[in-house]
Amino acid sequence: MRVVRGSSVEEYASWYLQREARKGDPRPIPVDDAARVQAMWDCHAGKMRGWFNAATRWRLVELEHSDELAGLVFLESTWTRNEGLVIPDGPNYRLLGRVADNALASGYLARPSAQKHKDYYDRIAAGALHLRGDDRIAICSAEPSEVAGNPDAVYYLVDGVGRCLPYMMLLKEQKLHRTPTEALLAERGGV
Repeated sequence: MRVVRGSSVEEYASWYLQREARKGDPRPIPVDDAARVQAMWDCHAGKMRGWFNAATRWRLVELEHSDELAGLVFLESTWTRNEGLVIPDGPNYRLLGRVADNALASGYLARPSAQKHKDYYDRIAAGALHLRGDDRIAICSAEPSEVAGNPDAVYYLVDGVGRCLPYMMLLKEQKLHRTPTEALLAERGGV
């Protein structure tokens, strides 16, 4: 992982709200930093962690190696379990690399329920989408509960599940040349 520069929760909130607006969220983006952060807590609490506070260290980083991306903890939900993406069958079952393996083995992208991921897959494969700039991802220190079932984990994929899964699938299929992935990183307690 290469540190590009420092960042902040305010930058994260601004980036995320602007991204949501581009995707069609009709809510106005607040003008000042504090109001944007509050909008994240009010409207997008799932993209925030209780420890996102003054002690949190924020940086813009590049994940330079495939294993850094493959080692991110993926979302576990009823949806990801029902789709057979997250299969709790042993250690590290939620890591992105493992989830991509599950998706490939099950023919996930051929399902109607996978349309959003298929769209991202096609755009990434065509070179029309890169995990940088406006389409970067957001990661944070993994919670102890996430590390318990995924002992190789260090970071959780806060935002970018839709983009990272098809990207990792393309890498595993060797249909894509790996380039650094840009991420906003929040580390617990100023680590």
